[in-house]
Amino acid sequence: MALTRWIRNVSEKQLLTAAQRDVAKRYAVTPPPRPTGVDVFWQKVYAPIYHRLPWKLRMKVMTMMPGSHRQKWTPRTPTGGPAV
Repeated sequence: MALTRWIRNVSEKQLLTAAQRDVAKRYAVTPPPRPTGVDVFWQKVYAPIYHRLPWKLRMKVMTMMPGSHRQKWTPRTPTGGPAV
């Protein structure tokens, strides 16, 4: 797996976990398990910094990373005739 793909996968997982923890705190339910090992960095450093970044900077970083948001979709050719 390419480094950028790995970073994207790990960051998505960690941001999801951080969001689950926030929702659990808001509704006073059991949060996900506490992070251990390398997850501590992602939860205590990466996620808070990511949430404080301005949207334009986040978008710029996302477009630099490979993923579905960079796919070039080919436009459909309009079909003739009735829709039904």
